Amino acid sequence: MEEIIKDVYRVQIPMPKNPLKYLNSYFIKGDRFNLIVDTGLNHKEAERILFSAINDLSFLPGNTKLFITHMHSDHCGLCIKLNKKGMDVLINPIDGEVINNPMNWEKMIGFAKDMGMPHDRLNDARMGHPGYRFRPIGTMKYIPLKDNEIIDMGNFVFRTIHTPGHTKGHLCLYEEEKKLFISGDHILMEITPNISQWQEDTYPLQEYLYSLKKIKDLKVDLVLPGHRSIFSDLKKRVEELEIHHKKRLDEVFDIVESHPGICAYEVASLMNWDMDYRSWEEFPMGQKWFATGEAQAHLNYLEHMGRLVSKKADKIIYFEKGVIS
Repeated sequence: MEEIIKDVYRVQIPMPKNPLKYLNSYFIKGDRFNLIVDTGLNHKEAERILFSAINDLSFLPGNTKLFITHMHSDHCGLCIKLNKKGMDVLINPIDGEVINNPMNWEKMIGFAKDMGMPHDRLNDARMGHPGYRFRPIGTMKYIPLKDNEIIDMGNFVFRTIHTPGHTKGHLCLYEEEKKLFISGDHILMEITPNISQWQEDTYPLQEYLYSLKKIKDLKVDLVLPGHRSIFSDLKKRVEELEIHHKKRLDEVFDIVESHPGICAYEVASLMNWDMDYRSWEEFPMGQKWFATGEAQAHLNYLEHMGRLVSKKADKIIYFEKGVIS
C-alpha cells in the first residue's frame, strides 16, 4: 500500500499470469465517506490483497462506497462480493448492465465469427480469456452514474466524466481543486489501452478519440491510471495516444490495400504487436481475441472515413480499399 497524496492510497492488486501484472486500486479517505476505485479480478489472490487493504484502512461497507470505472473483470471482478457485503456500487449503467447480463459473451462470440476468428477455437478463446475466467459471478444492485455527476466526500469533490471507447460506459473521476484525475483504462502510461469492437453498429475508436479530446485540456497535476505508472503530463500523453492511433490507422489501411478482401482476423495477423512472441502462430487465443477486436475497431473507423469498404460473404466481413468521391 502506497500513500500517493494525503488520504489517497494505491493498492496494487495482482493479475496472475497476465502481462499487465497488477491493477491499481485506489482507496480514498473522505470526511463523509470513503471511496474504493476498482477491485481487481475475481481471483483468490486479488481478493486476499483487496480485503487485506480494506481491513487495514477500515474501509468497511458502512463507511465506504465502491466506484467502478468500467466493466472489464480486472476492474470489477470483486464488485458483486463487496455489494453482497453491503457496500454501495457506483457505476455507469451501460457497463453495470453488462456485468449483470452474462449473455454479453454470446454476442461477442457471434461477432468474433463475423471477424473471421476460427470457429473451432472460439470457445478456447473465451475460456482462456481472463475477463471470462475471473469475471464477477451473479448480479448486483448499483447506483447509476452518468456524465458530470458529483461525488462529494467532503475533503474530495469528484466529477464523473463519461469517456466511452475502451468500454461504452467508461467513467473517469476529476477533482478540480486538487487537480487529480483518476483515468481507469482511458489513459495509461507505457502501454496503450485496448480499443476493440465486439458488436455490430458500434464505433469504439471514434468514441475513444472524441473522449481523448474531451479530457485533453483539463488542469491536472496527477493522473491515477488503472495500470502501470502514475504520471503528471495528461495533455502530452493524450497527444501520444492520438499519434499512436493515426499510425495504427495508416498501418491497417496499408495492409488492406496490399491484401484486398481481407478480414479482421487476417489483418490482426499482419499488424505489428509489442508482444514477446516470434510469430502470430505463437499468440495464445486470448491474445488473438484482443488483437482481432482492435484490428476491427480500426477497420470500422477507416470504413466510416470512406477509405475502406466492407462486404459480407460466407458470414465473414471482408474489407478492401474504398473510393473517396
